[in-house]
Amino acid sequence: MESAESTIADGAKRSEVPRKTALLLVDIQHDFLPPDGSLAVPDGDKILPLVYRILDEAHAQFDLIVASMDCTYHPVHHVSFASTHGKEPFTAIKVPRLNSDEKITQMLWPDHCVQGTKGCEIHPEVQQRLDKLPNVQYIRKGDNVHVDAYSAFADNQYTLFTPLAKLLHSSGISHVVICGLATDYCVRATAIDARKFGFTTKVLTDAIRAVDPAKSDEVLSELVNWGCILAQSTDV
Repeated sequence: MESAESTIADGAKRSEVPRKTALLLVDIQHDFLPPDGSLAVPDGDKILPLVYRILDEAHAQFDLIVASMDCTYHPVHHVSFASTHGKEPFTAIKVPRLNSDEKITQMLWPDHCVQGTKGCEIHPEVQQRLDKLPNVQYIRKGDNVHVDAYSAFADNQYTLFTPLAKLLHSSGISHVVICGLATDYCVRATAIDARKFGFTTKVLTDAIRAVDPAKSDEVLSELVNWGCILAQSTDV
């Protein structure tokens, strides 16, 4: 005859909700990749072999795979383009905050990921692997001409949210694993928002690269302060 303790323990095991994990691939697109990307992240192509391996093993590791695409429908004359303002790329200016008289800082970039161009497409060998996997979703961001959008969850001013948070929560996801480009912008913003939305967040430090490599350690320390877990691609 089973003891009361063992019966309770068995019931607890049966009632446990299994942990579900999503892989978030952040902006692994032509324009962010050397040698030809218009906004190529230094050594951004070095993450590709790691991403390939992760995707080749993804069916056994992840319940959902999400690929974000920066500015997939990026309009010409976007607020983040240096050409829009007649300025040099990689300089910062003040632009209006939406629905406000306040001004905010905007980093200016080379034109990139413009709608209808090859630059906004996911790297082909990554795309080929995604095409073979079930449970793949795409999150498109940055199509509002007046506001930039680094995070896969929302624009930089939190005026428009992508479907990502709803997708993850409705899929029962509790943990997310993040890799992609770039450490100091879209990866950073996505990881911080993942924590804000309550997800256990792991960032694969060997499968990310920064626009400004000198800032990588600072950004990673910030992510740890937000509660992110730093790991290697071999840890998944």
